[in-house]
Amino acid sequence: MTEAPDEDLSPVLSGLMRAARRKTDAGRKLLANDELTREYLEAGRRLIDAQLGPAEGADPEDRPLFRWLSQRAVIDEVARSGERLHGSEGTFRDRWPYQPDFIRDVLSYSLRGAHWQEIADRTAEARDRLADAEDVVRAVHDAAYQDLIVSQNSPAMRTWLIGAAMAARDEIARSTVQEMYRISTQAWQDSYEKAAAARGLKPRAGLTIEDLNFIMTAVTEGMQVRLMVEDDGRVFDHERRTSLLGTAALALLVACFDHLDDGLSLEDLVRLAVSPPSDGPEQAAESAGPEAAPEQA
Repeated sequence: MTEAPDEDLSPVLSGLMRAARRKTDAGRKLLANDELTREYLEAGRRLIDAQLGPAEGADPEDRPLFRWLSQRAVIDEVARSGERLHGSEGTFRDRWPYQPDFIRDVLSYSLRGAHWQEIADRTAEARDRLADAEDVVRAVHDAAYQDLIVSQNSPAMRTWLIGAAMAARDEIARSTVQEMYRISTQAWQDSYEKAAAARGLKPRAGLTIEDLNFIMTAVTEGMQVRLMVEDDGRVFDHERRTSLLGTAALALLVACFDHLDDGLSLEDLVRLAVSPPSDGPEQAAESAGPEAAPEQA
């Protein structure tokens, strides 16, 4: 189903805006926001998902990059969508005379912020429970499990891999991926700050909630990529609705927040943890750093 035309796509569709068969920028802008233009882009997005997602029985030797995103394939996909719109070679070339421009535009379209905002909205309830749930362990596991499940089922996640790979050389890809990070990071940052304030938690010396958010983003992305290529048996326990992402979040919660108001940094805490068993309390504290050593009478 084509999304409602509630946003201006002209900044996203650099290929169309540069090469479409219109004499003025205003005409190209109208074409960028045309209903059939959106349907062509939606068709391309569906083809990307079909090709990059799981495909039983697919011939691994017959999937060269982007060959399946041909003009003919996109026009046929528009026809299969069940929409009242119909594509043709003429209307397609009117928008994208050159195929590379369409490929670039459909990737930018698929990566734009609206798709990431949808993911953030679908995990909002689980994130909000981090602050007020009676069982915080359950709340952490629920938020992590929901985040992985929602992202795993999102076509945008697979397109994100392409966008990230293109970002170093393509300004549009870079800016759209940056917008994805802005939306996702801010959603989790707000939830973490709210939960920390509600539960009286403060990060250990040298750490901020922003740092922990960055770490969790990296861990989450690693698991999301791993889930694309391997069975989810090691990551999920679907019966208990837990995941290794939840386990990682709990480990960060224990290690990176100063629950006892001891003033130790994470590095100090590690030094204490690996101190030789023969060390007494004073020696262990000294090994954690001078700021952790007890005052002498």
